[in-house]
Amino acid sequence: MKNKIIVITGGATGIGFAITKALVNDNTVISLDRNDTKIAALKAALNKVVSIKADVTSDSDLSNALAIVEKAYGKIDILINNAGKGSTFDFVNTPEKALMENIEVEMNVNYLSPIRLTKKALPLLKKSDEPVVVIVSSGLAYVPMSFLGTYCASKSAVHFAAMSIRHQLTGLKIRVVEVLPPVVDTELSKDAKIAKMPADKFAKIFLEKLAKGDTVMNIGQTAGLEKFSRFMPKTAFKMLNKQGN
Repeated sequence: MKNKIIVITGGATGIGFAITKALVNDNTVISLDRNDTKIAALKAALNKVVSIKADVTSDSDLSNALAIVEKAYGKIDILINNAGKGSTFDFVNTPEKALMENIEVEMNVNYLSPIRLTKKALPLLKKSDEPVVVIVSSGLAYVPMSFLGTYCASKSAVHFAAMSIRHQLTGLKIRVVEVLPPVVDTELSKDAKIAKMPADKFAKIFLEKLAKGDTVMNIGQTAGLEKFSRFMPKTAFKMLNKQGN
């Protein structure tokens, strides 16, 4: 993949950084991030990255960021909705106010923001010869882990939204890709006590599938989880949550 104008959210960390690193030498990569320290670290590591400070939950930030992209480049070839947020879901012990605040943040970042940004970016995507929208959901969209209840719910929501958006954008010839990662070795999964895929390996597989034209990418153990959830949903849930009979 070369000479593309690529906008990615959350390119400063995690799988976003791995994807950005793999693309930046041959393409123009614009990363939207909100944390100044992480933006500085991104620029220090990958000086070819175009960095725009933006909070993906802010309507005005996203509009301003897209205006900058339009003025500088005139189009978007690939939009990668990658930014994500996950926290422990302790329904019993978390105070109601904190619980609801956490839920609101995760649903906004993981579900509402990709829809908001994709909608705003449509005019710039239409100017590309081969426009692509990527939505990063999760293998946990298929089967939830109890202690990540809202994260899983938000990823399940965006999973179904991606299917709907894909169907509706067919007439505009905009390819909508959903990528469902396994557990990847990032800050988000630092406390997970299970096997993790290296972020660079995930990015390599993702970009290979993107080049092939795949629209739904079940990567790593996600492929097995998807089949397991269809045919043995109760067993899949118990297995993932280590429940007894």
